[in-house]
Amino acid sequence: MHGRASAAIAAALSLALSLALSFGQPAAGPARAEEAVTVRAAPVASFDPQHADQAVFGGLRYLGGLQLDSSDKRFGGLSGLEISPDGHRLMMVSDVGDLFSATLDHAGRAPAGLSQVTVERLIDEDGAPLGAKFGADAEALRAVGGNGLTNDVMVAFERDNRVLRYSFGPDGRLARASPVAMPAAIADLPYNQGLEALAVIPPGAPGAGSLVALAESESTARPGTIPGWVIAPDGSSREIGLIRDGDFNVTDAVALANGDVIVLERRFNVLTGVAMRVRRISAAELAREEPISGVVLLAAGMAYAVDNMEGIAVHTDEAGRTVLSIISDDNFNTLQRTLLLQFELLDP
Repeated sequence: MHGRASAAIAAALSLALSLALSFGQPAAGPARAEEAVTVRAAPVASFDPQHADQAVFGGLRYLGGLQLDSSDKRFGGLSGLEISPDGHRLMMVSDVGDLFSATLDHAGRAPAGLSQVTVERLIDEDGAPLGAKFGADAEALRAVGGNGLTNDVMVAFERDNRVLRYSFGPDGRLARASPVAMPAAIADLPYNQGLEALAVIPPGAPGAGSLVALAESESTARPGTIPGWVIAPDGSSREIGLIRDGDFNVTDAVALANGDVIVLERRFNVLTGVAMRVRRISAAELAREEPISGVVLLAAGMAYAVDNMEGIAVHTDEAGRTVLSIISDDNFNTLQRTLLLQFELLDP
């Protein structure tokens, strides 16, 4: 068997075990203090190692990427990502309930490393650190309030499906968590295939201030359709359905300035390994009642620099270009990688 195929199958089997068994996840700790974490970064120079000079892939241009690693056992399992409007600050949540903050350093347009990395434990409504995996399985992170990462953030959890809104104290640490009213149907989502993605429609776009929430996979009530909800600022909501295509499941979503929503998806197959896909849902399509399909911007399998891609964020760079950042969840598995990739959206 060729080395690439053998490696793909080994990684695929490793991912299967990770998804099924929560491989290697650290025990939840009681600490509340914000602590420094050292993160090493190695460049991912090419998205397609076989065609190193290629930069454009579908509707995206590859800007650069990093493979991230740390000796701190809490660093991993990154499932949600948010970025400041200028692209220089990151927040990341892990699916065991830790919140990481960092400065994203650049070399030209390419990401070059993480510095000033800190971690603190997410808290519950009583201010206590989150406990075991069931209540701490954070899957999405999104800033709200229009001030980037200096205002509140929302975190979506699966297993115990809910959304908490976090505010920060004067010291920059988490100060309060409050529940966000969500449609009752979210509580009925399947165990470990529950609430997976959050997008907040920005000011000036159709439906400004609305929250778009998506489940991970199709529902038994509507086979072939992934359930989602649009929750208006007044708390009213309506259900939407994203057509599930090609065995891909949703892992995250983010809204563009015009109200379109970018959906990040993952496919896993033991024989072919893991793949990622990026779909664009127009604001007009999001407003319709019929199932949504959108347009595929990028689909990439294990021949490319992908892993278990779980989080996506968007910002506008100094030249006015729309940049998508995508991060992977390594499942705390040494056979997987934490990748941070950046792409320019060619049709913003």
